Amino acid sequence: MSSLTIIIPGEPASKARPRFSRTAQAVRTYTPTKTLKYEELVRYHALAERQKIGIKPIAKQMRLQIKAYFSIPKSYSKKRKEMCLAGDERPAKKPDSDNIAKIVLDGLNPKMKVDHRLHKAVCVHEGLYQDDRQVIDLKVEKWYADEPRVEITATWDDK
Repeated sequence: MSSLTIIIPGEPASKARPRFSRTAQAVRTYTPTKTLKYEELVRYHALAERQKIGIKPIAKQMRLQIKAYFSIPKSYSKKRKEMCLAGDERPAKKPDSDNIAKIVLDGLNPKMKVDHRLHKAVCVHEGLYQDDRQVIDLKVEKWYADEPRVEITATWDDK
């Protein structure tokens, strides 16, 4: 069994809904810039970790554990901060766990771009795996910490 841990520094983000804009000819659909940038950040850290251990994109079924660590609000008392760090109080706030999972899974996918001349999608950047449908087990947890971050642990069978 192999595993890989990826740490994305900064406050956890969520997958935003697609946006629409009208032009004279049609309606255009696009992903918000903030979402695209966070997916790029996830992809960058995943590729860096993957290259450290020298593996190609994973082609096997895998399990992902995502731990989102949020910063403790400054308005909390010292006692409440200690409870948060001990894990006695957990963040029940936005972003939702499923939206955290969506942005992480999309960030670990290869970045594709449609080539209109070839009429197909072409890979621009490799991802951790070939497609997020390979994830057969997914667990998302939300915690408080002094340093906000997202920790992703991927495990897969070598066989």
